[in-house]
Amino acid sequence: MKKGEIIPVKIEKFALGGQGLAFVETAAHDGVAARRIPVFVDDICVDDEADVRIITKKNSFAEGRVQKITQGSGERIASRCVHFGVCGGCTWQFLPYEKQLKWKEQLVRETLQHVGGMSDEVLREVFQPACGCDDPWFYRNKMEWSFSVDRDGAFSGGFHMRHMHYDTVNVQECFLQSEPSVAVFKKVREYFEELRRAGVDVIYNSKTHRGLVHSVYVREGKRTGEMMVIVQTTPEKFDVEGFLKVLSDFPQIVSVVHVTVFEQNGTPKRWEVNVLKGEEFYREELWIRDSGDREIRLQFQVKPQAFFQPNTMMAEKIYGQALQLLQGAFSAEELRGVCAYDLYCGTGTIGIVLSHAVASVVGVELNASAIESARENAVLNDVKNIEFHVGDVKKVLDELESTHAADVIVVDPPRNGLEEKVVEHIIRAAPRAIVYVSCNPATFARDVKIFAANGFALTFVRAYDQFPQTAHIETVALLKKVA
Repeated sequence: MKKGEIIPVKIEKFALGGQGLAFVETAAHDGVAARRIPVFVDDICVDDEADVRIITKKNSFAEGRVQKITQGSGERIASRCVHFGVCGGCTWQFLPYEKQLKWKEQLVRETLQHVGGMSDEVLREVFQPACGCDDPWFYRNKMEWSFSVDRDGAFSGGFHMRHMHYDTVNVQECFLQSEPSVAVFKKVREYFEELRRAGVDVIYNSKTHRGLVHSVYVREGKRTGEMMVIVQTTPEKFDVEGFLKVLSDFPQIVSVVHVTVFEQNGTPKRWEVNVLKGEEFYREELWIRDSGDREIRLQFQVKPQAFFQPNTMMAEKIYGQALQLLQGAFSAEELRGVCAYDLYCGTGTIGIVLSHAVASVVGVELNASAIESARENAVLNDVKNIEFHVGDVKKVLDELESTHAADVIVVDPPRNGLEEKVVEHIIRAAPRAIVYVSCNPATFARDVKIFAANGFALTFVRAYDQFPQTAHIETVALLKKVA
């Protein structure tokens, strides 16, 4: 294999991230043994046969780009969306949903074997079937839309194209979010297109920092029906009245927010948030079921820049699973004395859920505005047995070590997993249980391996499909301290 060469391959499986994985056999030569070199290929399905151009060639692997599919996979189905293949919003619409779940489950299992060092025997005992969405369409509660102009000068607004940073697909339909959400965006796009015809420099240029609009967000309460529209612009003049008039046809919009982004070379970026209509939040609810099938209904006020899980219905299942794992790991009497740490707690959602089962919860988060929202949401739900600390997780843990003994530690870290110092602190604290919620199977498996080597046994793991039609995977696991 050489870079630039076109070779025939057959895709044997998916790799983490959704790439297809083929293998090329090399012949033994000059004393070098024959090998199977993995070739990673984007935008392709298992069992597809294709001619692939090698674009990256390393000693241990290669990356290829499809030139032509010579024989389509029997697993393929027709995509639902007309933009599929060009738009970057979906990557797996060519797979039936049950196949998507099968592959996500297998990818988590294989990662725990190869990265986490887990044996087949352990995984047979602890691995649960993947949990899918009741409806794998219209699930997103937040969507960011961008704008661009194509080579012919035509205005476009929607998602970024696959593998593109600036060019967008002029979205006419989208099945990842509700129809009202798409309708709101189309109306906004029409408005900005009219401004551009009138001579306004609408599209922001990240190199020159000129142009008006960075992006538009539409956020939606799946349980409440309330919507928030956020427009991010440069400090250039913005027609607030005209923008509000465009949105007046949508009574479900309870909040319109204008975020002005101040950005210059050599100076820190800053944001100024102004509410143009309604409150500085929309309302969402989570309906959680505990191990006794009791429903707990929680309310949240979601602010413009606050993180909230993008799939409300799957968040309910993930948080419900975390609660049920604790209720299964401790007796009811034991739980009444348990102190749980909720690390990387964001706006406090997991901690507020767990507060209904344990004696006390301590939430820790670096983002000060997220902690402010967490405290407000605790008050909103009349939760009095929770406290929140703002700061770097590893530093706050050092401060809390002498005053709060953690019986349970819940972690929901970013994609790069737990920092080394945080892992060390958790091992030193020796909690009776760790609930690990992860959005990256590779870093999750890495951390599980470390915990397993330091006296914690993996007793439960399950893949959760928070993003159908894509290769992204969420995982929930329970580790127990070995006596």
